[in-house]
Amino acid sequence: KFPPSWRVALRPRSALGPPPGALSQGDRVREARAGSGRLSSLSLDEQRGWLLGSGGVMMDSLRDPEQLKLMMINISKNEGARLWGGFSAFALTVFWVCSSGDFSFLLTLSSLVSMFSFLMVAMTIEATKTVKGVSLKMMECYILIFLCRLVAIIPFEGYLPFDKSGDWLYQVCEAFGLCLAGSIVYCCRVQYPNTYSADTDAFNQLWIVVPTAVISLILHPHLNQFWPSDVAWAFALYLESVTVLPQFFMFMKEGRAQTHTSHFLAAQALSRLLSFIFWASSFSELSNPDHHINKYVGHWVVGIQLIQLAVMADFIFHYVRAIQQGIPVSECINYAVNV
Repeated sequence: KFPPSWRVALRPRSALGPPPGALSQGDRVREARAGSGRLSSLSLDEQRGWLLGSGGVMMDSLRDPEQLKLMMINISKNEGARLWGGFSAFALTVFWVCSSGDFSFLLTLSSLVSMFSFLMVAMTIEATKTVKGVSLKMMECYILIFLCRLVAIIPFEGYLPFDKSGDWLYQVCEAFGLCLAGSIVYCCRVQYPNTYSADTDAFNQLWIVVPTAVISLILHPHLNQFWPSDVAWAFALYLESVTVLPQFFMFMKEGRAQTHTSHFLAAQALSRLLSFIFWASSFSELSNPDHHINKYVGHWVVGIQLIQLAVMADFIFHYVRAIQQGIPVSECINYAVNV
């Protein structure tokens, strides 16, 4: 057994209570949200303590049915939770209707999640009549990504899922994603240019386009047995792994994130995770063992996707915490950007 002083030290913060005459952490959070509407009103140390302390609250809730019920009600009121819940139901329906149950459906699901992310942004722009917080540089890169990938998957079958969803659904998702990305670029440049912030969207996309193009010329698979389409597929994959950087730089410039762009990046992270799982299980098919350079293509494809997941890990950590706490994701994302 622990000594009495240890037992007190190991008790949850909520059980100890605030010092006499001081506000509790929860009161300080509620006071900050009431005053400014943003968690960032607290100091960074207070934000860090509040975020890290939520893990203990989660464990207590899992042990107490009543607390678990209240936590689920709180989560259900969060916009992000409802959004992902609706998409999960839709994705499950697509799986039962359009899939043959093959493992390669993960690739189609990855494209479906990506398309969903662009649809969220496009619908928000149309509803709010503003492109505030959206990186035009990133969306232009995505247009290039979709075009190159469609060049590789419409006339050829080398990079298609073996699942029956690869007969048409995978290609439709990619084509629809291209149309949505194009519509967002149109809104930024033509329809709502006054709401677009060129000053904060200052990342030069050539810094990621040129290197990925050069690498794709050197390291690319040969599943289509047609050099231009194989290079186009590799270029799309490599560029997609770093194309979120303009949006992250825009976050840092503005000091906060918009809710819809936060959902967009979370969906893109999930899409990359699904793609990573698929290619990590079949990366050997991408390599050419008879070539002294291209025999490492499979490892490179998996590695560059793993790098993207590592870059987005901190963002996703705070995004998930925001949904767990039932608060707008932009509040917690603001803390992540400041850190």
